[in-house]
Amino acid sequence: MHLQSRSLTLAAMTLAATLSLPTLALAQQKEVRWGQWKGTEVGEKFMAELKAAFEKDHPDIKLVTVDSPFTGFHDRAVVLHQAKKLPDVLLVQVDWVAEFADLGMIEPLDERIAKEPKEFFANIPVTFHQQWKGKQYYLPIESGAVALFYNTDLFKAAGLSGPPKTWDEFADYARKLTSPEKRQFAVTGTLQGEPPTNMTYDIYPLLLQAGAKIIDASTNKAVFNSPEGVAAIEWYVERINKDKVSVPGVLSNGEKEKRANFASGSVAMMFEGPWGVAIQKQLNPKLNYDIAPLPKGKTSGTMVRGSLNTITTQAQDKDAAWTFMRWLSGPKGIEMWAKGTGGFPARTDVANQGWFKELKLFQAFVTQMAADNANSPFLVMPNAVQMNKVMTTEIQNVVQGKKSAKQALDDAAEQWNKVLASAK
Repeated sequence: MHLQSRSLTLAAMTLAATLSLPTLALAQQKEVRWGQWKGTEVGEKFMAELKAAFEKDHPDIKLVTVDSPFTGFHDRAVVLHQAKKLPDVLLVQVDWVAEFADLGMIEPLDERIAKEPKEFFANIPVTFHQQWKGKQYYLPIESGAVALFYNTDLFKAAGLSGPPKTWDEFADYARKLTSPEKRQFAVTGTLQGEPPTNMTYDIYPLLLQAGAKIIDASTNKAVFNSPEGVAAIEWYVERINKDKVSVPGVLSNGEKEKRANFASGSVAMMFEGPWGVAIQKQLNPKLNYDIAPLPKGKTSGTMVRGSLNTITTQAQDKDAAWTFMRWLSGPKGIEMWAKGTGGFPARTDVANQGWFKELKLFQAFVTQMAADNANSPFLVMPNAVQMNKVMTTEIQNVVQGKKSAKQALDDAAEQWNKVLASAK
């Protein structure tokens, strides 16, 4: 009886210990909360697959995806910072990096990057090596430049065999592709105040194509109000006001309207990034379109953008946060993200893989990003959101006839320079 009782006791202790193992493992598991807006864009299924893949590689970390709409995401992040409720990892746009760094919302990553193998950071496109005040604050998960989407059916109906390659051709094609009585237009002009990223598509590339610079790195001053910059805005306004090639409502149209109009098949062209491929697939998978580099003015020019992860200063476990960031911006994470979302890979070792080179629609972006004047000035703009709003307002003034292009750009440059000077 004594031996039987002893055996039962040992069995009970073994069973109890076995049952407690999962509880102990869970108790030791770290948590990383990832604040982002991608969930609704790429779908819950893919986000669940991403979470499962990361947790399989790092079973000691639980990834919690916190999804919020992109509209208003910037302002919500600032409010969360003030309330000390920021997530551990925060997805940001290129426009927000310098501002969030100055507000003390995000952490420098230089020491962590320095501990990684050299090829880890070397394969991240050089655009995303831009530092703010000598420090690196972010890692990209996707990148891409603005290029020209064009409806091949509408082009064929207008007797046009391919995309415009110059400003003159663009103006000529735009007139031929516009037929108000059919409710058909060449483009959707986007001068809506929100989101301020609208300037990325319609205005900043034109300034570069005209031969203007946006910010002079040597003086840290806005210089887009040059004769070249004025010529770019005058050319744009002529297309909108004289040729009337845009969908009506230029001042109220934004990215959402632009994408929906193009997907409807009634708008012939759209200035858009590679993220637009997945968006168009969702809006209208049957739409026939192709993508080409933007038409040239005096030279080429485009805006490079990206979605970037940052570690917040309020992160509960910054080492765990870095583990997730490093995984997602590494070769495995970037390949999974690009294949699952249709995003442009933010690593050259992934973009050079055979499967990506076979994606015909994306090759225009490869060409565009390698051309002259493929810039991302936003990463060194101290309050890019406000600066973009200033530019939007001034271009609106020109379209409405309230100011000349020269006066509007002079006024915008004056306001930009105040911001730039205050951030030194």
